[in-house]
Amino acid sequence: MLYFLGNCQMDFLSRAVREAGHECTYRVLASPFTYNSSPGNIPLELLEKDKTLGLGDFYHDRSLFNQFEMISQNEAQPEAIVINLFHESSPLFINKEQNYIFFIDPKVWQHHPDFEKWMMAGFGMIQTNPASYLKRFEEMLVNLRNKFPSIPILVVSRLSHHPAFGPDPYSYLEGWGESYKYSGTAFNRWENNVSNLTVLDMDRVFGGIWAASEKRIEPHCPFMKFKLAEEGDVIKGIHASRDVEHVGSMWPVLARKIVEFKETGQISYSVSEVVPDEWSLQWQPEKFEEDELLNMLSSGANYSCARAIGSFFSNLEKDYTALLVKSAHLNPVCHNTLHMIKTYGRIWKNPTLAAWCQAHRVNVTEFTANGPLYTEDYLLKLDEIERYALS
Repeated sequence: MLYFLGNCQMDFLSRAVREAGHECTYRVLASPFTYNSSPGNIPLELLEKDKTLGLGDFYHDRSLFNQFEMISQNEAQPEAIVINLFHESSPLFINKEQNYIFFIDPKVWQHHPDFEKWMMAGFGMIQTNPASYLKRFEEMLVNLRNKFPSIPILVVSRLSHHPAFGPDPYSYLEGWGESYKYSGTAFNRWENNVSNLTVLDMDRVFGGIWAASEKRIEPHCPFMKFKLAEEGDVIKGIHASRDVEHVGSMWPVLARKIVEFKETGQISYSVSEVVPDEWSLQWQPEKFEEDELLNMLSSGANYSCARAIGSFFSNLEKDYTALLVKSAHLNPVCHNTLHMIKTYGRIWKNPTLAAWCQAHRVNVTEFTANGPLYTEDYLLKLDEIERYALS
């Protein structure tokens, strides 16, 4: 059994490895803090509260088992443990007496007032420091090694923030935009100080993918995050960042690396898997004709749809809302794309976007794969977009 620990990147990767015919288990983690505070053991008082009240929905898949155990001694013995530099959940709560740390959504208090009173009396909140993330991650690796003395550990790194990945590359791991610059030193230390540990270089793997592609970042990472500077209803500025965490082309290639590691205990790189010189060049926006945009929006594919919407922002003198409305019944359900549309709706306050919201709401209610809280949050954002479009 291969165990994949971390965030959604490990989910995507485990699925790709499973499709290649290997047994895999994926666990989503909250923070190195949680495991380090009670390695391998769920605090009993917390476990009792969890069992009595049924708090499962409020961990957002980061169950107490995932936070404190990750892999139990009663499960299938790991052939290898694959873990990535996952981003940390917030808020994190620390017990004032026992000093264990855990994550839970504070919405739980609305449903369980007695649980809120218990937490208010015995817990404080802890703030993560991005600058010390690699240090606490290393501590977690050491704790994991102590629990599994001989199991190979493979750490999957993150993409560095190269200029060609613009505008302003963004990772969900807070502070990675700075810490990637000295992460190589930490990776070398981990490989030297933690036995049977290997770091998989995402930059080199993506370099090989880039060499065989159209050599643009958008097909691989089309999702954008935006921050608006507003005064009243007047937009004074917009800041765009590219999400370089959801790299769709990466997972089948990484899966082959994992299989190689499982079979040989090593990771090898081809001659094309290097950081190319053009990554140091500044990013230039891409542009499409309207018929191309409509085809992308109507494809039903997350990445094509997001790529089209991202290009809208390259020409803010023109309103492309009509293209969204035409393709609404085919637009995929995706929080990342929804954020882009919400931002575009604030820039172009077009009442016809309400028609897109109404049509898209049907898709959302039919999409149940991510659970009820996901759907509830998504519909609330849709309502907000519609209200603004009609206001």
